[in-house]
Amino acid sequence: MFCIVKLRPLEQNKIIRILGKNGFIKVREGKQITFKKTDSKGKVWTTFVPHHKEVTIFVLQYSIRQTGKSIEEFL
Repeated sequence: MFCIVKLRPLEQNKIIRILGKNGFIKVREGKQITFKKTDSKGKVWTTFVPHHKEVTIFVLQYSIRQTGKSIEEFL
């Protein structure tokens, strides 16, 4: 049996905390904040968080794909 997970917009600070707990480091800040992480195999993961109080579901889905993390980590 499977469970359907429904994403909802998250606050910018919460996403930044989640990325930090998963080893992502802020590398640049402009119109958006860029985060990078190098895993044990040498692959570089890059994502961004826009400067908005709440981050939309579309951007959140992009970040989940770019980080290689599960949806459950962003709930």
